[in-house]
Amino acid sequence: MPKMFVFDLDGCVWAPEMYEIWGGGSPFKLQENGNVKDCKGEEVHFLGDVRKILYELHTDPKYADSIVGIASTCDEPSWAAECLRKMRIGPKLDIKPDDVFAHKEIYKARSKEVHFRTLAEKTGIALDDMVFYDNQMNNMNAVSRLPVTSIYTPNGVTRELFEKSLKVFPAPGKIIK
Repeated sequence: MPKMFVFDLDGCVWAPEMYEIWGGGSPFKLQENGNVKDCKGEEVHFLGDVRKILYELHTDPKYADSIVGIASTCDEPSWAAECLRKMRIGPKLDIKPDDVFAHKEIYKARSKEVHFRTLAEKTGIALDDMVFYDNQMNNMNAVSRLPVTSIYTPNGVTRELFEKSLKVFPAPGKIIK
């Protein structure tokens, strides 16, 4: 079992990607469905099965010893932080994603190597005890040079890919599709 599950926000956690919200952005307003809308009315929502997976990682006792984190680069890190504070997950939509992600490395411009080395330093979790989900192959290539299990998620983290990540873990240096 991974000790740390790490998500890249741009493609795995919401769409449209944060760097594509040109002309919109903050302030974000919570919607009845747990998503948010930006100031121009563009909805920001979870991709794939991320909403259910985050809830499971937060509430299922089998993940009690695991940490959930973010390693992401976006043009407006403050927008990402605001969305994480305002969006909601869970059957009652009473859990903030901000409370699920124990460690957040969200920068305007940093390499994934820096993200992961910082996460390892801050958490004390070895890189080979981490699994990373992202939809960008350039990030997969960078992270696969580290001993992190890398899961390519072109359509967001689906239940199938999440289950596959648990079965193949650890798979350092490989990109799992």
